[in-house]
Amino acid sequence: MHVLGLNDGEYNSSAALIRNGTVVAGAPEERFSRIKRTKQFPKSSIEYCLSKCDLKLSELDAIAQAWNPGAHWTQFNPFISSNRVKREEYLYSVPDNLLNIGKRRVPSYTSMSFPKGYELPELFFVNHHLCHAANAFYSSPFENAAIFTADWRGETESAFFGVGKEKSIEKLSSKLLPNSLGLFYATYTQILGYKPDNDEWKVMALSAFEVDSRVEEKLIRETIRFTEDGWFELDQSYYKGMITDQPNLYTEKLFNLLQGSTKLKGEEFTEWQYKVAKAMQTVAEDLAVHALKWIHNKTKLNSITLGGGFFMNSVFNGKVKEKTPFTQVYVPFAPADVGNSIGSALYVSHEILGQERSYSRPSSYIGPSYSDNEILNSILRRKIPYSKLINPEKEITQLLLKDQIIAYFDGQMEFGERALGNRSILADPRNKSIKDKINSIIKYRESYRPFAPICIVEDASKYFQLTEHEEIQFMEKVIKIKENYKNSLAAVSHVDLSARLQTLSKSDNPRLYNLLLEFEKYSGFPILLNTSFNINGEPIVCSPDDALNTFFNSGLETLVIGNFVIKK
Repeated sequence: MHVLGLNDGEYNSSAALIRNGTVVAGAPEERFSRIKRTKQFPKSSIEYCLSKCDLKLSELDAIAQAWNPGAHWTQFNPFISSNRVKREEYLYSVPDNLLNIGKRRVPSYTSMSFPKGYELPELFFVNHHLCHAANAFYSSPFENAAIFTADWRGETESAFFGVGKEKSIEKLSSKLLPNSLGLFYATYTQILGYKPDNDEWKVMALSAFEVDSRVEEKLIRETIRFTEDGWFELDQSYYKGMITDQPNLYTEKLFNLLQGSTKLKGEEFTEWQYKVAKAMQTVAEDLAVHALKWIHNKTKLNSITLGGGFFMNSVFNGKVKEKTPFTQVYVPFAPADVGNSIGSALYVSHEILGQERSYSRPSSYIGPSYSDNEILNSILRRKIPYSKLINPEKEITQLLLKDQIIAYFDGQMEFGERALGNRSILADPRNKSIKDKINSIIKYRESYRPFAPICIVEDASKYFQLTEHEEIQFMEKVIKIKENYKNSLAAVSHVDLSARLQTLSKSDNPRLYNLLLEFEKYSGFPILLNTSFNINGEPIVCSPDDALNTFFNSGLETLVIGNFVIKK
C-alpha cells in the first residue's frame, strides 16, 4: 500500500511516501527550488518520491494533504457559500449549504474522488493538528501513548490533546485560536527584533544567558491566564497576531509594559533583550508543563508523543521528563509543518485505510542520494581539481585534527530542518575558536548561537547528562554537558553548558559512526561538532551541484563529497 503525503501551502512545503505504514521517501521542496521555507506546491518533492519507488500517481492507493478546508464548516459562511458563490467554489459552498439542512459537524478530514481510470487516486484533506499527532504517534515506538501537539495555528486550532492506541488516535480536546503557544513565542521573537515564525530558535539560544529576568517574567505573566482545562488565555489587549491587516504581533501596550527597546542592525544585544528572551522561554515552558500535567492526569499514561512547531524548542524538550510525570518522551525528526506530509500520509494509511503499524525504527535519511559517478560528473563538468579517498575515516580524521572545518556530503539527504550527518559541516569539538570561525566566515550568523555535538550512543552518557544508552536520535533535545568536560568540548557547549545533542547508532549511519570511532582514536572523544551544510538564508544542500555552489560561496576550505575531496 502506497500513500503520498503533501504539505502544500504551509511553511516549508514537502512530500513524503508511505509504503505499508513505513516512510520510504520524502523531501522538503526548498531543497530542490533553493528557496528557503518555500510554500510552493511540492512538485519536485513528489517527483522524487515517485521515482524513488518507481511509481506513477495512478498507482498510489491514496494522496493526503495536511490541511482540511472542511474544518471551516463550523458555521455557515455566507460570504463564500451564499452571497458571492463562484462555480469553482462549489467544492466548499455546496457542502456548506447542505450542512444547514442536516446536522452541522466538523469532519476530521474531507475527501475527493475521481472517475475510474483517472490519473489520480482518492485525495484526502486531513486536519492540520491530526497530521502533527499522526506524525508524532505513528513514528514513535509506543503502542499506546498520550499525544500533545502545539504550534501557531492549524485551520482553527492551536493545540491538540489525544491518545494514541495502536493504529488509531482518539481526540480528547483541542484548543482554538487566538490562545496559541506558537503565537505567544512568535510575538516575543518579533518584539526582540527577529522574524516571527522563522527565527524562534535564535530567541531560544538567547534565553540561555544568565541574567536576572524575574521582573520581565512577572510582567509577561500579567498578560496570560492559566485555565483549568490544561490551557491558557492570552490577553488580547497585548497580542494582536490574529489581526492580519495590521503590522506586528504585539500591541503598543505590550511593548510599553516591557519597556521595549529597539534593536539596531549590527548592534550587540542589550541586557533587556537577554532578559525578555529568558523570561519568555520560562513562561512558555510553564504553559507547556501545565498542558502536559493536565493530559497526564487525564490519560494516566507514562509515554508522551509531541508534535507541532512548538516542539522544535529543543531546550524545553530536554526538560519534559524532569518537569512532568511522563517517563518516556518521543519527538519526531520533523515535528513542525514540514513533517505534516509524513503525518498526513500516516493518518490516511492507518486511520482511513486500516494499514497495520510497522514499528520500524524511524530514519530521517529518506531524501535523494547520489552515486560516485553522478558526483564525479558534477566535479568534472566544472573542471574542479579533486582527490579520491582511499581510507575515508582515517583521512577525514587527519583533516579534522588539523582544525580543518569539513563540508560533508554523503548518502541520503535528511528530511527536516536539522542536518543529522549526511548534509553537514563537521569540526573538532574541542577547539573553541572553531565555533567563532564557522559563525563568522561560513554560516554568517550571530556569534552567540551554539553548534551541536554528535556522539556515538554507547558513550553519550559519559560526556552528557543522560542515562546509559539513552538516545537523542534526531538532535531534538538540549541537555547538559558534564562539568568535567566543559573545557574539553568547548566548541559544542553553549553559555549554560547545554548542548543540542545527536546520539548516533551504527545501524543508523555506519560510515559516520565509524568516523566518530576513528576520531576517538586520536582525540579521545567519539564526538564531532555538527551543523547544517548551508549558509545563512539558504536551504541545506541537496545535490552535488548544491554542495559545490555552497562550498565555493563560503569560507569553507575542504569539501568531502561522497568518496572525493576538494580543497581551495
